[in-house]
Amino acid sequence: MQKSDQVSLYFLSDLENFRIFVELSARHWSEELIRYNESDLEMNESVFWDRYKYRNDLGAHFQEVFPQYQKQSFLLMSVLLFEDYLNQLCHSFHFENALNCTLKDYGGSGIERAKSYLRKVAKIEVPTETPSWSKIVEARDIRNIIAHNAGHLDEELHSKQFKIVKKNLNLNSHQFARIHLEVTQMYIYEVLDAMTSVAKDLWRNTKENA
Repeated sequence: MQKSDQVSLYFLSDLENFRIFVELSARHWSEELIRYNESDLEMNESVFWDRYKYRNDLGAHFQEVFPQYQKQSFLLMSVLLFEDYLNQLCHSFHFENALNCTLKDYGGSGIERAKSYLRKVAKIEVPTETPSWSKIVEARDIRNIIAHNAGHLDEELHSKQFKIVKKNLNLNSHQFARIHLEVTQMYIYEVLDAMTSVAKDLWRNTKENA
């Protein structure tokens, strides 16, 4: 098992790799849209068959639908990575310091449980009063819309998420038959920056506590 002061460093490295993946994926969809628009069904029949299954109506999908699927997937994965990071940090402190209580024994779930464990059991300060932590909590709440409602908002059930979307220029909602959440590339970068900031604070607090 990684030492507690190594957990944050590994996570920061993973975040940087994830950011590169996000950037490359955005470039992929941009290049794929150009390739699709420049292809001709009659002139490039083999391309359309091998790559698009003879679909010649995918322009809007490449421009909007498919990239949005991917951005929402990025948000899901980033929140999961952060939660796993906090859990691993808790486990490291438990083994290093032979703490009586494990994370499993502690009440709650997700990042809130890990936060409480780090503070109350491991005695590590968690930067919850920072804008970065607030950004991560909001990202978790937006993630729940994707995970449990496939990215659809309900005005009655999701008032908290509507407030988050309304105040953030990098989140949008669109009314069709249902209300669709739109996650932008810049929002993903916002969340990754916030996670980087919190991980650096936790690394410093871990070193000071050693």
